[in-house]
Amino acid sequence: MSLVDIPVPLVTAAEHGAAVKAMTLVGITALVYDHLLTLDQEIDLIWRGRPGFVSLIFLVNRYLVPCILIVDVYEQSGVTPSSKLFCQVWTVLQSYLTLASFMLIHAIVAIRVFALHNGRSWVRRFLWVSGTIYLLTTTVVITLGSVEVVSTLQPYHGACVGTMPWYLWFSWLPTVIFESILFMLTILALLNQEDCRSFSKLTRILYLDGLVYFAAVTICSTFSLMVWAFAPVTLNGLARYFSLAVVNVVSSRMVLNLKAYALKRRSVLSDDDLLNTGPSFGPSTPPTPLTSIPTRARRWPRPLTIRSADSSIDLEVYAIEREYQQLGTRLR
Repeated sequence: MSLVDIPVPLVTAAEHGAAVKAMTLVGITALVYDHLLTLDQEIDLIWRGRPGFVSLIFLVNRYLVPCILIVDVYEQSGVTPSSKLFCQVWTVLQSYLTLASFMLIHAIVAIRVFALHNGRSWVRRFLWVSGTIYLLTTTVVITLGSVEVVSTLQPYHGACVGTMPWYLWFSWLPTVIFESILFMLTILALLNQEDCRSFSKLTRILYLDGLVYFAAVTICSTFSLMVWAFAPVTLNGLARYFSLAVVNVVSSRMVLNLKAYALKRRSVLSDDDLLNTGPSFGPSTPPTPLTSIPTRARRWPRPLTIRSADSSIDLEVYAIEREYQQLGTRLR
């Protein structure tokens, strides 16, 4: 690798490297701080809770992303001239691990959007098609770009440096488009809600977390896209590492918020059951048959339930609403 291969002067490249390290440090700090704040929730809600697909995604992302960032810090700390193989292997592996992390996070958000639309079949098909296109296009762009990058990679002044194809910024474009699709579907579900007064606490959590996720992730993804498209190659890491950490924090909070609500509601229902089954000191009144209750009195707000019986999506997100529907309990 010669000095001519770098598109900016060496002094500028060193300044860019310092900026990348600073942003990486900010991302790691935010990630570690959030881990420490939510460690007790993770133990109570995830490790001691009911295992499921969403919990598995949470744990994979929870510990995969820190590992990626730790190796990135090692890379930025100064690789030796004999580390060419490390640069090549880690660059390819990091690209696919980052893609996998984003895909798993988007899967959680897609499940929530599916729940907000009451499991409608057209929403499921649309999410599967758009998600598959997102995965395939991103994978193709990353694979083609990695082939060109790896062929030119080698250690240079303590960093893995190579020539990045001009089209590699397209790898961020499907992410932005898919996030926009999820956001529009969330807004559509919000508009289709019959009455704002019928919003339960669960639906408010789903909507609020979805909007916060869209705002944070879209800003990070768009920032990464702009940097990769218009900034020098020496600034590529400026947004990538920070975005990866922020997206991980937001997605972890989404899962923990929903599981904390589920635990609280189950505790409330258990207390109600104990009170209802306690000792009685007077004549008991038999329960009124459901058929004798007027139709208008038997109308409850329509819960978010799965209507497609053949859905293979994990029902962990919907277990709360399904449980309350069976009990005839109004969510508040």
